Amino acid sequence: MIRDLRIARGWSQGRLSDQTNARYGTALTREYVSRWERGVVSPGACYLRCLSVVLDVPLAVPEG
Repeated sequence: MIRDLRIARGWSQGRLSDQTNARYGTALTREYVSRWERGVVSPGACYLRCLSVVLDVPLAVPEG
């Protein structure tokens, strides 16, 4: 789901991590976004909230 939302905005994994870091002061890396997208790890609740805001979607979307 995260990959689809990111691609719909025309963003790279690096841009998603940069946008999240700029808005929330996190230390998210492109590599970690890649792990989410491949299903290696799942984003925690904090990152899900950040992603919903950065990607401008309801919280239920990145959770689902």
